[in-house]
Amino acid sequence: MGKIYDNWERLVEAVMLREHLREIALQDSTSLSYASISSDLLRSHFSINPGGSPTFQNNLLTADQSNIVELEKEYNKIVPIRGCSFSYKVEDLLKCEAEKLGKGTLGDTIKVILDDRSTIIVKELKAVKVTDEEFEREIQFIGNIRHANIVAIMGYFNYMENIKCLVCDFRGRSVGAMLHEKIVKKSRPLDWDSRVRIAIGTARGIAHIHTQNGGKLVHGNIKTSNIFLNLHRYGCVSDHCLVTIDKLNEPPRMHNTGYNAPEITDFRQVSQASDVYSFGVVLLELLTRKSPDRVRMRKEVVGLVRWVSWVTNKKGTCKVFDSMLVKSGIIEEEMEKMLLIGMHCVATNPKQRPKMSDILKMMECWKR
Repeated sequence: MGKIYDNWERLVEAVMLREHLREIALQDSTSLSYASISSDLLRSHFSINPGGSPTFQNNLLTADQSNIVELEKEYNKIVPIRGCSFSYKVEDLLKCEAEKLGKGTLGDTIKVILDDRSTIIVKELKAVKVTDEEFEREIQFIGNIRHANIVAIMGYFNYMENIKCLVCDFRGRSVGAMLHEKIVKKSRPLDWDSRVRIAIGTARGIAHIHTQNGGKLVHGNIKTSNIFLNLHRYGCVSDHCLVTIDKLNEPPRMHNTGYNAPEITDFRQVSQASDVYSFGVVLLELLTRKSPDRVRMRKEVVGLVRWVSWVTNKKGTCKVFDSMLVKSGIIEEEMEKMLLIGMHCVATNPKQRPKMSDILKMMECWKR
């Protein structure tokens, strides 16, 4: 069994609470007894006022049967994306093995192994302040963006107040993990051909996103931890368009990850040009196998873009590339071409960055 994620346990408690409230609601008594509800569950799910009255969005402790039905709807239903078939309920997922994979920009990511041993990903979306109808409209639109180089969103469900969860296809380890985790026995580092496939696949996915919604859609959160491999071993982007969901209560705090374009200080400012910048950083990361935000340069730690610029100017392009890549004249020539594209993408002036469609044409042209 994998390590069970704390919030997953809280969701289990939420379903237990729902079942307990259902039993109470069906009793003959006209009021709910505080003593009949576990104090542990109270502490987990209710905020107690000084006067002793619990408060919650649906006023569960004074609810009638209709409130119980509303709670059933909120915690039990997984709404599938149109065209997807997903027969599991939330309480079915709770019986499955679950493991926290990491904390992302919008919330935590949980791997869930279903009864048939297939695997899905559950992603938290915290601080989403939209009505259910608005959220459904947004996610149904985003979820229906289907492409071989975009990780599929299969469905979604509500989890407690102001937190919604997405159910996504599982694609294994991220490219970031493949690049930076220690190489274990029997595993090999990514070779050059694999890195090219990752770059081209990622470019295809982003370019497709940029054609949607009248050519105005933005990914907004491109980084190697959001890139996976599809069945043909090409790059496949996830978390697309999520940071741009309308009316987020507070835009997610933008940390200095090394992927952010210099003109962007807030996720509300992301654009297709900032997507191009982030993609350029991904290319540099594939070429160097160095962290995008922490690279040692003499006596200081700098971002990858600055380090690459300094090394190419002072020592030449050959000193930039990952030493683990196979060295041959042909491969080095291809690496130099990718480096040139990457440096164009990370131009300080967003107007000087190429369009994603043009980047894709360049990359596919020199790989024919």
